[in-house]
Amino acid sequence: MGKSHPIALRSRVVAFVEEGHSHREAARHFRVSPRFVNNLVILKRETGSLAHRCVEKCWIASA
Repeated sequence: MGKSHPIALRSRVVAFVEEGHSHREAARHFRVSPRFVNNLVILKRETGSLAHRCVEKCWIASA
């Protein structure tokens, strides 16, 4: 699995979308996938945070 994108990039992408740009425009502008932008906006809406959502594997691997 690849590395997660830095928080600074995540916040810039969300701010760009909140300024009124589309998800596809944000993806092109920041050279990320449209799916990443969609997931990021959903994450921000649901949790209020841009931190990586750790799934079961994260704490199992560290145990």
